[in-house]
Amino acid sequence: MKTSPLAIQTPISSENTISAAEKLLVKRLKAGDMDAFELLYQKYIGKVWNFTHTLLQDKSLADDISQNVFMKLWEKRDYLNEERSLGAYIFTIAKHFVFKQTEKMVLHGKYIAATQTRLTLLDNSSIEELDARFMTDYINDILVQLPASRREIFVMSKLQGLSNKEIAQKLGIAEKTVETQLYRANNFVKKFKR
Repeated sequence: MKTSPLAIQTPISSENTISAAEKLLVKRLKAGDMDAFELLYQKYIGKVWNFTHTLLQDKSLADDISQNVFMKLWEKRDYLNEERSLGAYIFTIAKHFVFKQTEKMVLHGKYIAATQTRLTLLDNSSIEELDARFMTDYINDILVQLPASRREIFVMSKLQGLSNKEIAQKLGIAEKTVETQLYRANNFVKKFKR
């Protein structure tokens, strides 16, 4: 099932922040806790493998890249931020490994496989769509941290393209309240820019 790149899915969690359990897991990982690493590995390895296999259509490469993703996660554990989505970070690492692999395939004369991979990556000739799909989960993880009313206003403004006046009318609130909520949401989102 394809997700529209601009469609923000309703977050699964009703909480406004990343779960306390995930924060604790990240803190433990940063401290070098192998049990925490094992828990994260078990949670994400299947998803990472499916992702890389779908793009590369090669089980061996999917195995290698999946392992490399978690090695990189371990190496970079000191830089993790428990306020940010670990899943989005893991899939960003995986995406970079896939791109590096396709470049190697081209350099080693595997043009057919590399071309097929790039076509899969491009999915209707749009690298922006690919990046948008990767970013959808990342954006959801950021937006879920906003209070529900602020998140709703942000989505109506930035993703649905409604004016402040239209949002105020739809929600039955003052236009100044919409402006204030958007200002606060924008400041919050800016903290997560790469």
